[in-house]
Amino acid sequence: MRTTVKLLGAGLLLLTATACAANSGAGGPAGGSPGPETPTTSASVPGTVTPTLGPPPSPTVGRPTQGIAPGDDVVAETQVDARGLPEGYPRSLTRSLDGQTLILQAEEGGCRRISARVGEQAAQQVLVLVTVLPAPKGQLCPDYIREIKIPLALAEPLGTRTVVLRQG
Repeated sequence: MRTTVKLLGAGLLLLTATACAANSGAGGPAGGSPGPETPTTSASVPGTVTPTLGPPPSPTVGRPTQGIAPGDDVVAETQVDARGLPEGYPRSLTRSLDGQTLILQAEEGGCRRISARVGEQAAQQVLVLVTVLPAPKGQLCPDYIREIKIPLALAEPLGTRTVVLRQG
């Protein structure tokens, strides 16, 4: 029984590879004009991809899709005092190019909600109060996580002031 299943699987794979090779032949698609170039499957080794020539990659290839957005400036860890925050609270901060806005980056999901606000702003430090609301007991919550950015407007640019993160 197992041998039959393996033989059928191998035959199906070979048939698929042969069909792909036939479709990517020299004749091109019906109508005479070649379509967009796509990778083709090699008929000699099933499952291998032979790249075709095409346009050069766009300049956005290789840019990160998560994390700090281009154009934002990461606030150095030495400039952030998060000792007053419980475990699991967000601590990642960036600032706008003009330094007038802090951006708290966090992950929230399900019923867990995160908010933040600017507290006291002194010459040496800026206080940011972070609140994490957990799911109510007994409530079913969807299973997802999303990245959020909470903008925090400052009265003056951050400069060299320390950002103090506190629960609140």
